[in-house]
Amino acid sequence: MKMRFLGRTCLIVLSLLPAVSTQRDAWRVVGSDHPVIAEPGNDVILPCHISSRLSAVDMEVRWYREIFNTPVHLYMNQNDQPGRQDRDYQGRTALRPSALERGDISLHLRDLRPSDRGVYTCLADDGSWNEEGQTEVIVAALGTQPSISMDSTQGEQSRLVCRSEGWDPEPEVIWRDRDGNDVTSLSNTTLLRVSQGLRSVSSYIKIKQQSHVFSCLVRSKIPKPDWESKLHISSDFFPGVSGWMVAFFLTLALSIGAIPLLVIQWRRMDAMERKLEPMAAKCLRKELESMSREVPKSELKWILSSAVDVTLDPDIAHPRLTLSDEEKRVRRGWTGQDLPDTPERFDWWPCVLGRESFTSGRRYWQVQVGGNTDWRLGVSRESAKRKGKISMTPQQGYWTVQWDEDEDEFTALTDPQTPLPQSLRPQNLGVYLDYEEGQLSFYNVETRSHIYTFSDMEFKPNEKLYPLFYTYSYTDLVLESPDPDPVSTAD
Repeated sequence: MKMRFLGRTCLIVLSLLPAVSTQRDAWRVVGSDHPVIAEPGNDVILPCHISSRLSAVDMEVRWYREIFNTPVHLYMNQNDQPGRQDRDYQGRTALRPSALERGDISLHLRDLRPSDRGVYTCLADDGSWNEEGQTEVIVAALGTQPSISMDSTQGEQSRLVCRSEGWDPEPEVIWRDRDGNDVTSLSNTTLLRVSQGLRSVSSYIKIKQQSHVFSCLVRSKIPKPDWESKLHISSDFFPGVSGWMVAFFLTLALSIGAIPLLVIQWRRMDAMERKLEPMAAKCLRKELESMSREVPKSELKWILSSAVDVTLDPDIAHPRLTLSDEEKRVRRGWTGQDLPDTPERFDWWPCVLGRESFTSGRRYWQVQVGGNTDWRLGVSRESAKRKGKISMTPQQGYWTVQWDEDEDEFTALTDPQTPLPQSLRPQNLGVYLDYEEGQLSFYNVETRSHIYTFSDMEFKPNEKLYPLFYTYSYTDLVLESPDPDPVSTAD
Protein backbone atom coordinates (compact mmCIF):
# COMPACT_ATOMS: atom_id res chain seq x y z
CA MET A 1 0.00 0.00 0.00
CA LYS A 2 2.80 2.38 0.95
CA MET A 3 4.74 1.57 -2.25
CA ARG A 4 1.63 2.18 -4.35
CA PHE A 5 1.17 5.63 -2.69
CA LEU A 6 4.80 6.58 -3.35
CA GLY A 7 4.49 5.48 -6.94
CA ARG A 8 1.43 7.65 -7.52
CA THR A 9 3.17 10.61 -5.87
CA CYS A 10 6.17 10.24 -8.18
CA LEU A 11 3.90 10.09 -11.21
CA ILE A 12 2.14 13.32 -10.17
CA VAL A 13 5.44 15.14 -9.62
CA LEU A 14 6.81 13.95 -12.93
CA SER A 15 3.67 15.04 -14.71
CA LEU A 16 3.99 18.57 -13.27
CA LEU A 17 7.66 19.06 -14.23
CA PRO A 18 7.03 19.80 -17.94
CA ALA A 19 4.43 22.41 -16.95
CA VAL A 20 6.83 24.11 -14.56
CA SER A 21 9.60 23.98 -17.11
CA THR A 22 7.32 25.41 -19.79
CA GLN A 23 6.29 28.26 -17.51
CA ARG A 24 9.88 29.17 -16.70
CA ASP A 25 10.96 28.98 -20.32
CA ALA A 26 8.03 31.13 -21.44
CA TRP A 27 10.09 34.30 -21.27
CA ARG A 28 13.62 35.43 -20.56
CA VAL A 29 15.53 38.70 -20.32
CA VAL A 30 18.10 39.52 -22.98
CA GLY A 31 20.78 42.17 -22.51
CA SER A 32 23.31 43.27 -25.11
CA ASP A 33 26.08 41.10 -26.59
CA HIS A 34 28.01 44.25 -27.49
CA PRO A 35 29.14 46.98 -25.09
CA VAL A 36 27.60 50.42 -25.23
CA ILE A 37 30.48 52.78 -26.07
CA ALA A 38 30.15 56.56 -25.72
CA GLU A 39 32.05 59.63 -24.60
CA PRO A 40 31.46 61.52 -21.33
CA GLY A 41 28.50 63.89 -21.42
CA ASN A 42 26.51 61.88 -23.96
CA ASP A 43 23.13 60.24 -23.43
CA VAL A 44 23.01 56.48 -24.04
CA ILE A 45 20.48 53.66 -24.20
CA LEU A 46 21.35 50.42 -22.35
CA PRO A 47 19.52 47.73 -24.37
CA CYS A 48 17.51 45.06 -22.57
CA HIS A 49 14.23 43.33 -23.46
CA ILE A 50 11.97 40.41 -22.63
CA SER A 51 12.33 37.87 -25.43
CA SER A 52 8.64 37.12 -25.90
CA ARG A 53 7.70 40.84 -25.98
CA LEU A 54 5.71 40.24 -22.81
CA SER A 55 4.44 43.47 -21.24
CA ALA A 56 6.55 44.61 -18.28
CA VAL A 57 4.09 47.27 -17.10
CA ASP A 58 3.02 45.19 -14.09
CA MET A 59 6.47 43.72 -13.39
CA GLU A 60 9.30 44.87 -11.18
CA VAL A 61 12.14 46.13 -13.39
CA ARG A 62 15.44 46.66 -11.63
CA TRP A 63 18.74 47.92 -13.08
CA TYR A 64 21.76 47.58 -10.80
CA ARG A 65 25.53 47.19 -10.85
CA GLU A 66 27.41 45.45 -8.03
CA ILE A 67 24.83 46.02 -5.26
CA PHE A 68 21.33 44.59 -5.80
CA ASN A 69 19.75 46.71 -3.06
CA THR A 70 21.17 49.98 -4.43
CA PRO A 71 19.61 50.05 -7.88
CA VAL A 72 20.61 52.32 -10.70
CA HIS A 73 16.90 52.44 -11.52
CA LEU A 74 13.89 50.73 -9.94
CA TYR A 75 10.39 50.40 -11.38
CA MET A 76 7.66 48.62 -9.43
CA ASN A 77 3.94 48.93 -8.74
CA GLN A 78 3.72 50.66 -12.14
CA ASN A 79 5.88 53.55 -10.95
CA ASP A 80 9.53 54.55 -10.79
CA GLN A 81 11.00 54.50 -7.27
CA PRO A 82 13.54 57.37 -7.15
CA GLY A 83 13.70 57.25 -3.35
CA ARG A 84 15.38 53.84 -3.50
CA GLN A 85 17.77 54.78 -6.29
CA ASP A 86 21.56 55.12 -6.10
CA ARG A 87 22.15 58.85 -5.50
CA ASP A 88 24.76 59.03 -8.28
CA TYR A 89 22.04 58.20 -10.80
CA GLN A 90 19.15 60.29 -9.49
CA GLY A 91 17.69 62.45 -12.22
CA ARG A 92 19.77 60.73 -14.91
CA THR A 93 17.81 57.54 -15.71
CA ALA A 94 14.45 56.75 -17.26
CA LEU A 95 12.37 53.92 -18.69
CA ARG A 96 9.86 54.53 -21.48
CA PRO A 97 6.35 53.52 -20.38
CA SER A 98 5.26 52.90 -23.95
CA ALA A 99 8.25 50.59 -24.46
CA LEU A 100 7.45 48.61 -21.28
CA GLU A 101 4.23 47.47 -22.93
CA ARG A 102 6.35 45.75 -25.62
CA GLY A 103 8.70 44.14 -23.12
CA ASP A 104 11.42 46.71 -23.86
CA ILE A 105 13.06 47.53 -20.50
CA SER A 106 16.03 49.43 -21.96
CA LEU A 107 17.43 52.14 -19.71
CA HIS A 108 18.02 55.72 -20.84
CA LEU A 109 21.13 57.02 -19.05
CA ARG A 110 21.73 60.77 -19.31
CA ASP A 111 24.96 62.77 -19.04
CA LEU A 112 27.41 59.85 -19.10
CA ARG A 113 30.29 60.07 -16.60
CA PRO A 114 33.64 58.21 -16.40
CA SER A 115 32.40 56.55 -13.18
CA ASP A 116 29.48 55.01 -15.13
CA ARG A 117 31.72 52.45 -16.85
CA GLY A 118 31.02 48.84 -15.92
CA VAL A 119 28.53 45.99 -16.28
CA TYR A 120 24.83 46.71 -15.65
CA THR A 121 22.29 43.99 -14.82
CA CYS A 122 18.64 44.33 -15.85
CA LEU A 123 16.13 42.19 -13.96
CA ALA A 124 12.44 41.61 -14.63
CA ASP A 125 10.24 39.94 -12.00
CA ASP A 126 6.56 39.08 -12.53
CA GLY A 127 6.09 37.88 -8.94
CA SER A 128 6.46 34.17 -9.70
CA TRP A 129 9.55 34.17 -11.91
CA ASN A 130 12.45 36.50 -12.69
CA GLU A 131 15.20 36.68 -15.27
CA GLU A 132 18.32 38.79 -15.72
CA GLY A 133 20.38 40.16 -18.59
CA GLN A 134 23.53 42.25 -18.72
CA THR A 135 24.88 45.20 -20.70
CA GLU A 136 28.37 46.65 -20.46
CA VAL A 137 29.03 50.40 -20.65
CA ILE A 138 32.40 51.66 -21.83
CA VAL A 139 33.10 55.37 -21.35
CA ALA A 140 35.64 55.96 -24.09
CA ALA A 141 38.64 58.18 -23.40
CA LEU A 142 41.33 59.05 -25.96
CA GLY A 143 44.69 59.38 -24.25
CA THR A 144 47.47 61.90 -24.68
CA GLN A 145 49.65 62.06 -27.76
CA PRO A 146 52.50 59.56 -27.29
CA SER A 147 55.99 60.81 -26.52
CA ILE A 148 59.20 58.97 -27.42
CA SER A 149 62.38 59.28 -25.38
CA MET A 150 65.72 57.52 -25.02
CA ASP A 151 66.14 55.10 -22.14
CA SER A 152 69.81 54.13 -21.82
CA THR A 153 71.64 52.48 -18.94
CA GLN A 154 75.44 52.19 -18.76
CA GLY A 155 76.54 48.83 -20.15
CA GLU A 156 73.15 47.91 -21.53
CA GLN A 157 71.68 48.18 -25.02
CA SER A 158 69.90 51.48 -25.61
CA ARG A 159 66.14 51.43 -26.06
CA LEU A 160 63.32 53.79 -26.92
CA VAL A 161 60.28 54.20 -24.72
CA CYS A 162 56.88 55.32 -26.01
CA ARG A 163 54.49 56.67 -23.36
CA SER A 164 50.86 57.79 -23.37
CA GLU A 165 48.19 58.03 -20.67
CA GLY A 166 44.48 58.59 -20.12
CA TRP A 167 43.10 55.69 -22.21
CA ASP A 168 39.95 53.64 -21.88
CA PRO A 169 39.49 50.95 -23.00
CA GLU A 170 42.97 49.45 -23.22
CA PRO A 171 44.80 50.72 -26.34
CA GLU A 172 47.21 48.85 -28.58
CA VAL A 173 50.74 49.97 -29.44
CA ILE A 174 52.31 49.42 -32.86
CA TRP A 175 56.00 50.04 -33.68
CA ARG A 176 57.26 50.45 -37.27
CA ASP A 177 60.74 50.98 -38.68
CA ARG A 178 61.69 53.45 -41.39
CA ASP A 179 60.53 51.07 -44.14
CA GLY A 180 57.10 50.74 -42.59
CA ASN A 181 57.69 47.21 -41.32
CA ASP A 182 55.81 46.21 -38.20
CA VAL A 183 58.40 45.54 -35.47
CA THR A 184 55.94 45.43 -32.56
CA SER A 185 57.02 41.86 -31.76
CA LEU A 186 60.42 43.24 -30.72
CA SER A 187 58.86 45.56 -28.14
CA ASN A 188 57.67 45.10 -24.58
CA THR A 189 54.49 46.93 -23.48
CA THR A 190 53.13 47.49 -19.97
CA LEU A 191 49.78 48.96 -18.92
CA LEU A 192 48.92 50.60 -15.60
CA ARG A 193 45.58 51.74 -14.21
CA VAL A 194 45.65 55.31 -12.94
CA SER A 195 42.94 57.65 -11.63
CA GLN A 196 39.26 57.07 -12.51
CA GLY A 197 40.03 53.70 -14.05
CA LEU A 198 42.00 55.17 -16.98
CA ARG A 199 45.12 53.44 -18.28
CA SER A 200 48.65 54.59 -19.02
CA VAL A 201 50.79 52.68 -21.50
CA SER A 202 54.60 52.37 -21.76
CA SER A 203 56.20 50.46 -24.59
CA TYR A 204 59.96 49.75 -24.97
CA ILE A 205 61.94 48.68 -28.03
CA LYS A 206 65.70 48.07 -28.25
CA ILE A 207 67.68 49.96 -30.89
CA LYS A 208 70.83 48.75 -32.62
CA GLN A 209 73.95 50.61 -33.77
CA GLN A 210 72.56 51.72 -37.12
CA SER A 211 70.24 54.36 -38.53
CA HIS A 212 66.54 53.88 -37.90
CA VAL A 213 63.32 55.82 -38.14
CA PHE A 214 60.95 54.52 -35.52
CA SER A 215 57.23 55.21 -35.45
CA CYS A 216 55.17 54.54 -32.33
CA LEU A 217 51.42 54.33 -32.90
CA VAL A 218 49.05 54.19 -29.92
CA ARG A 219 45.59 53.25 -31.11
CA SER A 220 42.23 52.73 -29.47
CA LYS A 221 40.56 49.38 -30.07
CA ILE A 222 37.34 51.20 -30.88
CA PRO A 223 36.99 53.62 -33.81
CA LYS A 224 38.92 56.69 -32.70
CA PRO A 225 41.71 58.91 -34.05
CA ASP A 226 45.17 57.35 -33.76
CA TRP A 227 48.06 59.02 -31.97
CA GLU A 228 51.50 58.58 -33.57
CA SER A 229 55.02 59.80 -32.83
CA LYS A 230 58.12 59.31 -34.94
CA LEU A 231 61.82 59.47 -34.08
CA HIS A 232 64.96 59.26 -36.23
CA ILE A 233 67.94 57.47 -34.63
CA SER A 234 71.33 58.06 -36.21
CA SER A 235 74.28 55.64 -35.88
CA ASP A 236 76.50 58.61 -35.02
CA PHE A 237 75.02 58.69 -31.55
CA PHE A 238 76.29 55.31 -30.46
CA PRO A 239 80.09 54.77 -30.71
CA GLY A 240 81.71 55.71 -27.41
CA VAL A 241 78.96 58.03 -26.29
CA SER A 242 77.43 57.86 -22.84
CA GLY A 243 73.70 57.57 -22.24
CA TRP A 244 73.23 61.12 -20.92
CA MET A 245 74.96 62.60 -23.97
CA VAL A 246 72.67 60.59 -26.23
CA ALA A 247 69.69 62.03 -24.42
CA PHE A 248 71.13 65.56 -24.58
CA PHE A 249 71.89 65.55 -28.31
CA LEU A 250 68.64 63.77 -29.07
CA THR A 251 66.69 66.48 -27.24
CA LEU A 252 68.74 69.19 -28.97
CA ALA A 253 68.09 67.67 -32.40
CA LEU A 254 64.38 67.41 -31.79
CA SER A 255 64.24 71.01 -30.57
CA ILE A 256 66.14 72.33 -33.62
CA GLY A 257 63.97 70.25 -35.95
CA ALA A 258 60.82 71.67 -34.41
CA ILE A 259 61.82 75.32 -34.91
CA PRO A 260 60.87 75.55 -38.65
CA LEU A 261 57.52 73.95 -37.93
CA LEU A 262 56.87 76.38 -35.10
CA VAL A 263 57.82 79.36 -37.30
CA ILE A 264 55.51 78.19 -40.11
CA GLN A 265 52.64 77.61 -37.68
CA TRP A 266 53.21 80.98 -36.02
CA ARG A 267 53.09 82.75 -39.39
CA ARG A 268 49.87 80.94 -40.31
CA MET A 269 48.25 81.86 -37.00
CA ASP A 270 49.43 85.46 -37.27
CA ALA A 271 47.99 85.79 -40.79
CA MET A 272 44.70 84.24 -39.72
CA GLU A 273 44.51 86.49 -36.66
CA ARG A 274 45.03 89.62 -38.81
CA LYS A 275 42.36 88.35 -41.20
CA LEU A 276 39.80 87.58 -38.50
CA GLU A 277 40.52 90.48 -36.15
CA PRO A 278 38.16 93.00 -37.85
CA MET A 279 35.38 90.42 -38.04
CA ALA A 280 35.85 89.41 -34.40
CA ALA A 281 35.90 93.02 -33.26
CA LYS A 282 32.70 93.73 -35.19
CA CYS A 283 30.95 90.71 -33.67
CA LEU A 284 32.17 91.62 -30.20
CA ARG A 285 30.91 95.18 -30.52
CA LYS A 286 27.56 93.87 -31.74
CA GLU A 287 27.26 91.50 -28.79
CA LEU A 288 28.26 94.15 -26.27
CA GLU A 289 25.75 96.58 -27.75
CA SER A 290 22.92 94.01 -27.64
CA MET A 291 23.63 92.57 -24.18
CA SER A 292 23.72 93.85 -20.64
CA ARG A 293 21.69 96.98 -21.32
CA GLU A 294 18.74 98.24 -19.33
CA VAL A 295 15.61 98.54 -21.43
CA PRO A 296 14.32 102.15 -21.66
CA LYS A 297 10.93 102.75 -20.08
CA SER A 298 9.30 103.68 -23.38
CA GLU A 299 10.60 100.50 -25.05
CA LEU A 300 9.46 98.38 -22.11
CA LYS A 301 5.92 99.77 -22.29
CA TRP A 302 5.90 99.14 -26.02
CA ILE A 303 6.91 95.51 -25.46
CA LEU A 304 4.32 94.97 -22.73
CA SER A 305 1.58 96.36 -24.97
CA SER A 306 1.85 93.13 -27.00
CA ALA A 307 1.36 90.77 -24.02
CA VAL A 308 -0.71 87.63 -24.79
CA ASP A 309 -2.20 84.86 -22.71
CA VAL A 310 -0.31 81.62 -23.33
CA THR A 311 -1.40 78.16 -22.15
CA LEU A 312 0.28 74.76 -22.46
CA ASP A 313 -0.93 72.07 -24.87
CA PRO A 314 -1.11 68.61 -23.18
CA ASP A 315 -1.52 66.91 -26.58
CA ILE A 316 2.04 67.97 -27.45
CA ALA A 317 3.72 67.36 -24.07
CA HIS A 318 6.34 64.67 -23.54
CA PRO A 319 4.87 61.82 -21.41
CA ARG A 320 7.36 62.55 -18.63
CA LEU A 321 6.04 66.11 -18.16
CA THR A 322 3.31 66.99 -15.67
CA LEU A 323 1.00 69.93 -16.48
CA SER A 324 -1.29 71.74 -14.04
CA ASP A 325 -5.06 71.69 -14.56
CA GLU A 326 -5.10 75.33 -15.64
CA GLU A 327 -2.28 74.53 -18.14
CA LYS A 328 -0.04 77.26 -16.77
CA ARG A 329 2.58 75.15 -14.99
CA VAL A 330 4.87 72.36 -16.17
CA ARG A 331 7.49 70.24 -14.46
CA ARG A 332 9.25 66.94 -14.99
CA GLY A 333 7.25 64.11 -13.43
CA TRP A 334 8.63 61.26 -11.38
CA THR A 335 7.09 58.73 -13.76
CA GLY A 336 6.04 58.68 -17.39
CA GLN A 337 2.37 58.79 -18.36
CA ASP A 338 0.62 56.35 -20.69
CA LEU A 339 -0.24 58.80 -23.49
CA PRO A 340 -0.89 58.20 -27.20
CA ASP A 341 2.29 58.56 -29.25
CA THR A 342 0.93 60.99 -31.83
CA PRO A 343 3.11 62.55 -34.57
CA GLU A 344 2.86 65.91 -32.80
CA ARG A 345 4.05 64.68 -29.39
CA PHE A 346 7.67 65.02 -28.25
CA ASP A 347 9.13 61.59 -27.44
CA TRP A 348 12.78 62.38 -26.53
CA TRP A 349 13.22 65.92 -25.27
CA PRO A 350 10.97 66.86 -22.30
CA CYS A 351 9.17 69.63 -24.17
CA VAL A 352 5.70 71.09 -24.49
CA LEU A 353 4.38 73.82 -26.79
CA GLY A 354 1.84 76.54 -26.18
CA ARG A 355 -1.68 76.05 -27.50
CA GLU A 356 -1.45 79.44 -29.17
CA SER A 357 0.41 79.89 -32.44
CA PHE A 358 1.53 83.14 -34.08
CA THR A 359 1.66 84.00 -37.79
CA SER A 360 1.96 87.78 -37.57
CA GLY A 361 2.41 90.75 -35.29
CA ARG A 362 4.20 91.22 -31.98
CA ARG A 363 3.74 88.88 -29.00
CA TYR A 364 5.09 88.93 -25.42
CA TRP A 365 4.79 86.41 -22.57
CA GLN A 366 6.53 85.80 -19.23
CA VAL A 367 7.76 82.62 -17.57
CA GLN A 368 8.71 82.32 -13.91
CA VAL A 369 11.69 79.94 -13.82
CA GLY A 370 12.44 80.37 -10.10
CA GLY A 371 14.49 77.46 -8.76
CA ASN A 372 14.20 75.33 -11.92
CA THR A 373 17.70 74.01 -12.60
CA ASP A 374 17.43 72.84 -16.23
CA TRP A 375 15.23 74.76 -18.69
CA ARG A 376 15.03 75.96 -22.26
CA LEU A 377 12.55 78.61 -23.37
CA GLY A 378 11.77 80.22 -26.71
CA VAL A 379 9.80 79.37 -29.85
CA SER A 380 9.56 76.57 -32.38
CA ARG A 381 8.47 76.37 -36.02
CA GLU A 382 5.40 74.24 -36.70
CA SER A 383 7.46 72.22 -39.20
CA ALA A 384 10.32 71.53 -36.73
CA LYS A 385 10.92 67.86 -35.94
CA ARG A 386 9.72 66.66 -32.55
CA LYS A 387 10.68 62.98 -32.62
CA GLY A 388 14.04 61.60 -31.55
CA LYS A 389 17.16 63.34 -30.29
CA ILE A 390 16.96 66.43 -32.46
CA SER A 391 19.36 69.35 -32.35
CA MET A 392 17.47 72.29 -30.85
CA THR A 393 19.12 74.99 -32.96
CA PRO A 394 17.79 77.71 -35.30
CA GLN A 395 18.75 75.53 -38.26
CA GLN A 396 16.29 72.92 -36.98
CA GLY A 397 13.55 75.45 -36.27
CA TYR A 398 14.20 76.14 -32.55
CA TRP A 399 15.19 79.49 -31.04
CA THR A 400 15.83 79.14 -27.31
CA VAL A 401 17.98 80.18 -24.37
CA GLN A 402 19.04 77.61 -21.76
CA TRP A 403 20.05 77.37 -18.11
CA ASP A 404 21.76 74.13 -17.01
CA GLU A 405 22.81 74.23 -13.35
CA ASP A 406 24.78 70.95 -13.55
CA GLU A 407 27.03 72.41 -16.25
CA ASP A 408 26.77 75.95 -14.81
CA GLU A 409 25.90 77.21 -18.31
CA PHE A 410 23.59 80.04 -19.34
CA THR A 411 23.58 80.03 -23.13
CA ALA A 412 21.70 80.89 -26.30
CA LEU A 413 21.34 77.66 -28.29
CA THR A 414 22.90 78.90 -31.50
CA ASP A 415 25.29 76.67 -33.45
CA PRO A 416 27.82 76.86 -31.88
CA GLN A 417 26.28 77.95 -28.59
CA THR A 418 26.58 81.57 -27.43
CA PRO A 419 27.55 81.97 -23.74
CA LEU A 420 25.45 84.51 -21.84
CA PRO A 421 26.51 86.48 -18.74
CA GLN A 422 25.53 84.72 -15.52
CA SER A 423 24.55 88.11 -14.10
CA LEU A 424 21.65 88.23 -16.57
CA ARG A 425 20.16 84.85 -15.58
CA PRO A 426 16.56 85.65 -14.61
CA GLN A 427 14.02 84.47 -12.09
CA ASN A 428 11.32 85.75 -14.47
CA LEU A 429 12.05 85.56 -18.19
CA GLY A 430 10.29 87.80 -20.70
CA VAL A 431 9.98 86.50 -24.28
CA TYR A 432 9.22 88.96 -27.08
CA LEU A 433 8.50 87.86 -30.67
CA ASP A 434 8.36 90.25 -33.60
CA TYR A 435 7.08 88.02 -36.40
CA GLU A 436 7.44 90.46 -39.32
CA GLU A 437 10.99 91.43 -38.32
CA GLY A 438 11.99 87.81 -37.71
CA GLN A 439 13.35 88.59 -34.25
CA LEU A 440 13.03 86.88 -30.87
CA SER A 441 14.29 88.71 -27.77
CA PHE A 442 14.69 87.65 -24.13
CA TYR A 443 14.58 89.92 -21.07
CA ASN A 444 15.32 89.71 -17.37
CA VAL A 445 12.05 90.98 -15.92
CA GLU A 446 13.44 91.87 -12.47
CA THR A 447 16.29 94.05 -13.72
CA ARG A 448 14.54 95.19 -16.93
CA SER A 449 17.67 94.01 -18.82
CA HIS A 450 17.97 92.73 -22.36
CA ILE A 451 19.55 89.26 -22.45
CA TYR A 452 19.77 88.13 -26.09
CA THR A 453 18.09 88.54 -29.49
CA PHE A 454 17.84 86.03 -32.35
CA SER A 455 17.78 88.00 -35.61
CA ASP A 456 16.98 86.94 -39.18
CA MET A 457 14.86 83.98 -38.10
CA GLU A 458 14.11 81.73 -41.07
CA PHE A 459 10.63 80.28 -41.56
CA LYS A 460 8.10 79.99 -44.35
CA PRO A 461 5.66 82.87 -44.93
CA ASN A 462 2.69 82.59 -42.55
CA GLU A 463 4.23 79.50 -40.89
CA LYS A 464 3.04 79.05 -37.32
CA LEU A 465 5.45 79.74 -34.48
CA TYR A 466 4.70 78.21 -31.07
CA PRO A 467 6.00 79.12 -27.59
CA LEU A 468 8.28 76.30 -26.42
CA PHE A 469 8.98 75.07 -22.89
CA TYR A 470 11.62 72.48 -21.94
CA THR A 471 12.37 71.29 -18.41
CA TYR A 472 14.40 68.44 -16.98
CA SER A 473 13.78 69.66 -13.43
CA TYR A 474 11.17 68.65 -10.87
CA THR A 475 10.51 72.35 -10.19
CA ASP A 476 7.71 74.21 -12.01
CA LEU A 477 8.02 76.55 -14.94
CA VAL A 478 5.09 78.97 -14.51
CA LEU A 479 3.40 81.10 -17.15
CA GLU A 480 2.40 84.35 -15.48
CA SER A 481 0.67 87.55 -16.49
CA PRO A 482 3.09 90.47 -16.80
CA ASP A 483 2.73 93.52 -14.58
CA PRO A 484 0.88 96.03 -16.77
CA ASP A 485 2.91 98.90 -15.30
CA PRO A 486 6.26 97.50 -14.08
CA VAL A 487 8.05 100.80 -14.65
CA SER A 488 6.26 102.65 -11.87
CA THR A 489 6.57 99.60 -9.58
CA ALA A 490 10.32 99.35 -10.16
CA ASP A 491 10.84 103.04 -9.68
